[in-house]
Amino acid sequence: MRRRHAGFTMIEMVVAMALLGAMVVLLYSGLAFGLRGWDAADVNGRRTADRRIAENFVRRELGELFPMRWKDPMTLKFAFEGKKDSLRFVSVRPAGISVTGLSLVGIGIEQDPVKHTRNLVMRRAPPGDEQKDFGPLANGEPSILFENVDSVAFDYYGSENDFTDPSWIDDWTFEGRMPQLIRIRIADESRSECSLD
Repeated sequence: MRRRHAGFTMIEMVVAMALLGAMVVLLYSGLAFGLRGWDAADVNGRRTADRRIAENFVRRELGELFPMRWKDPMTLKFAFEGKKDSLRFVSVRPAGISVTGLSLVGIGIEQDPVKHTRNLVMRRAPPGDEQKDFGPLANGEPSILFENVDSVAFDYYGSENDFTDPSWIDDWTFEGRMPQLIRIRIADESRSECSLD
C-alpha cells in the first residue's frame, strides 16, 4: 500500500482562501459600517451640544434685558425693538471685556458671504451717553449663535396697557411698554425646530 503524503490539495487551498477572503470582506464592511455610524452619532452629538450651549446663552442674555429709555424728552420710548424676525434690546452685560456698563444687543439672521449659509447672529455694541437708537449695532462684532438656520420667529407676550389681557404677538409695537415674555422658534435647514421661551 502506498502511503498518502500529509498536506492539502490544491482544491482545498482554493476553498480555504475563498472562505478567508469572504470573512475578511464581511469583517471590513461591518467595521466600516460601525465607523460611519460612530461618526454620524459624533456629529449629531456635537451639533446637539452646540445647540444647547447657544440656547442657554440666549436665555441668559434675555434674562439680562434692561428696560432703558431712549434719551428723548419728548417721548416715552423703551430701547426695545421686537419684530417677527429680529430682536434688539439693551442688556446689563457689557459689550466687551474692557468695557463696563450696558450694551446694545441685536439678534437676527445674517447671510454668511463665504459659506453661503444663513446664521442666527448676535451683535453687541456699547451705547453712547445720549443714545436715541440702535445705530451702533451696525458696527458691532457678529457672534454666530446657530449655523445653517432656515428661519427664525420671535413672539412677544404682553399687552398695550394694564386694562387689556396679555397675549402672544409676533411684532411688538408698544413703545412705552416691555413684553413680559419672549419666545424664539428656530428652524434649521433640515427642518428640525427648537423653541426658546
